Amino acid sequence: MFNFKRKKFLDFAGLMRTADSLAGKIPARKTRRRLIRARKFLKYFSWLVLALLAIFLVLFSVSFLNLKTIYGQALAGKNNLEQAITLIGQDKFSQAMGASQAAENNFNLAAAALDEMKQAALLNRRPAVLSQFNEIESLLVAGQFLSRAVYRAADFGASLEAVVGGDKRLSFSKFSVTEKRRILQKIFESAPELNGIKADLDLVLLNLEQVEARGLLLILKGKIVEASEKISKVSQLLEKAVPMSQLIPALAGYPEETKFLVLLENSDELRPTGGFLGTYGILRIKDGEITDFITHDVYHLDMPVQDKMAVAPPEPIKKYLNDKWYFRDANWSPDWPTAARKINWFYDLESRLNPAAEKISDFDGLIALTPKLITDLIEITGPLTIEGQIYNQNNFTELLEYRVEKGYQVLGVPKWQRKEVIGLIAKELKIKIFDLPAASWAAAAKVLAANLDEKNLLFYFSDNQLEKLAVESGWGGEIKNHDGDYLYAVDANLAALKTDAVMSRGLNYQVSQGADGLFARLTLSYSHNGQVDWKTSAYKSYTRVYVPSGSQLIKISGYRPEQIGSGAEAGKTWFGFHLTVAPGEITNLTIDYKLPASVVNHGNYSLFLQKQPGKETGQAAVDLSFLNEIKSYSPASLSVRRRGLNELEWGGKLDRDKSFEINF
Repeated sequence: MFNFKRKKFLDFAGLMRTADSLAGKIPARKTRRRLIRARKFLKYFSWLVLALLAIFLVLFSVSFLNLKTIYGQALAGKNNLEQAITLIGQDKFSQAMGASQAAENNFNLAAAALDEMKQAALLNRRPAVLSQFNEIESLLVAGQFLSRAVYRAADFGASLEAVVGGDKRLSFSKFSVTEKRRILQKIFESAPELNGIKADLDLVLLNLEQVEARGLLLILKGKIVEASEKISKVSQLLEKAVPMSQLIPALAGYPEETKFLVLLENSDELRPTGGFLGTYGILRIKDGEITDFITHDVYHLDMPVQDKMAVAPPEPIKKYLNDKWYFRDANWSPDWPTAARKINWFYDLESRLNPAAEKISDFDGLIALTPKLITDLIEITGPLTIEGQIYNQNNFTELLEYRVEKGYQVLGVPKWQRKEVIGLIAKELKIKIFDLPAASWAAAAKVLAANLDEKNLLFYFSDNQLEKLAVESGWGGEIKNHDGDYLYAVDANLAALKTDAVMSRGLNYQVSQGADGLFARLTLSYSHNGQVDWKTSAYKSYTRVYVPSGSQLIKISGYRPEQIGSGAEAGKTWFGFHLTVAPGEITNLTIDYKLPASVVNHGNYSLFLQKQPGKETGQAAVDLSFLNEIKSYSPASLSVRRRGLNELEWGGKLDRDKSFEINF
C-alpha cells in the first residue's frame, strides 16, 4: 500500500495525499478505521525517528566532548612533560617533579576519556576505528610511563643535590671525607632508583612500538620515531649507569681502601688487549681520595730480572720478538681476564725477584687504559700544563711519545727516568678531574661509558661478584661467549715501533650458504700511510682470527699451510699468521674457512663481530647470503641493506662490538 523508498528523509506530505486518495475508494466505515490506523502509525513512527535522532545527538555530543577532553589533556600532558624535562636540565628538581606529576594526571584523564569512547557499542563494531583508538591509547600509556620516569629522575636529582649540599659549583675535591663517603654511598645505593627509571622508559618504548601511526596519527609518525630514538639512547645509558653505580664506589675505595695495578697501554704499538704495556702504576684509593699513585717504566720491572727468570713465551713472541717472556709482553691473550691474570702473575714473580719493586700480591684488580681515554677526559677538564708544555686532546699522544722517546735527552732527563713524566700527567689529570664541578659529572660519566664501549678502558676485579658485573656490562674485555657465528680479528705489533699510528684498517666479512653448509670469507685490509722515521717502520704484526669452535680453514691467500698457526682458546678456534706491510703499501689478506653447522641455532643465524681494544677499523662490511628467505633481521638501521629475499649487507665503522640476528 505504501511505497517506502530508500531516501535521505520521509515525505510525510506525500504519504498524506496518498492516504486521502485511497480513502475515496474505501467504504466510509473502513475509511475512518484505516485513516485512524494510518495516523497512529505516522504518529508513533515520527516519535521513533525523533527518539533515534535524540539518541544520536546524545552519543555524538558525548563522543565530541570525549574527543575534546582527550586532545586537550594530551596536549597539556605533552607541555607539562616538556617543561619538566627542561626544569631538570636547569637543576630545578622540585618544580620538575610537580610538572611531571601534572603531566601524568593529564595523560590519565585523556586515557579515561578514551576508554569511555571505546565502550560505545557503535564504535565496537568498527575495527578500523578501534585500531586507531588502540594506537592512541598506546601513546597515552607511553606518556604516563614517561611522566613517571621523569618524576623518578627529578626525585633522584633532588636527593643527589641534597647529598652534595645543593651547590653545583662545588667539586669533588672540595668535599670533606665524610661528604665524599656520603656521595659514594648515594651512588652505591642508587641502583634501584636507576633501575626504576629504566623500567619506565622500557615500558614507554614497548608502547610506542605498538603505534604504527596510520590514519589520523600519520602526521605524528616522524615525531614518534624521533622520540623513540631519544628514549632508547637514555635507556641504554641507564643500562650502563646501573652497573657503574656498583663499580664506581669499588674503584673509589668505598667502603674499604682498594689497590689496583694500573696499566697504560700504548695503542700506537698495538697488542691484543689494547697496546704495549709501556707504563704501570700502583694506585691506592680510599673514600674517593687517591692516597698513593706512583707510575713506573715497565723496563724498571723487567730489566733487573732478565737474568733471573726464563719463562718460555708463546711461539709467535719467541719467533718474532724475544726468546723469553716478560711482564711487558704479558697481555698476549686477547681475552682480557686471561691476560690480566697473566699480568698479575708476572708482576708477582718479577717483584719478588726485583728488590726495588713493591711487593703486592693482593691487588683488588687491574685497570688498563689507552691514550684515547685520556684525550677524551682532557676535552672535559681542559689542557694540562706539564714541564711548561701544554698537552691537549689533539697533541697528547704524539707529544708524550716524543717526550719519552727523544725529548727527555733535550731536557737532560736520565733515560731510566724518562717516563716519570707520565706520573706528573696522571697527578695533574687527577686534580683536574676531582676539581670538576658537580654539573660536569654527567659529561665525565658519559666519556667513561663511551670509552668502556670502545674498550679504551678495561677492568679486571679479584672480587668474583664485581668481575661478573663488569663482564655482564660488556666492560670485562673477554672473548665473548656467543653460540652463533663469531669473528674477532686480533693484531699484535711485534717490533714495529709505533707504526700503528699511521695504519688504516678495513674488514670485509662474507658468509654464503651452499648445499654443503656455510662458508666464510674474511678479507683484512692494511694501508701503511707513513714513512720511516724514529717511531715508524714497516708494519709487522702477528694476526690471529678467532672464529667459532670447529671452523675448518680452507686457505689464507699468500700463505702455505706450514706458515699458518692455529689453536683453541676461550671456546673459539683461531688461525694465525705473520704479516708485513711496507710504508706506502696496501695489503689485502683473504681467509677462507667453513663454518660449523652449530652456528645456525633453531633455524636462525646470528653473528657477533668483536672489536679489539685500542684498534681502529674505519671500514667494516658484512655480506650475508643464504638459501632460505630472510623473514626478519636486526638491527634494521640505515646501515643495513636488504639485497633480494635472502641477502643482507651492513657497512660502517667497527668502533665497538656489533651483533646481527637473522630469522628465516
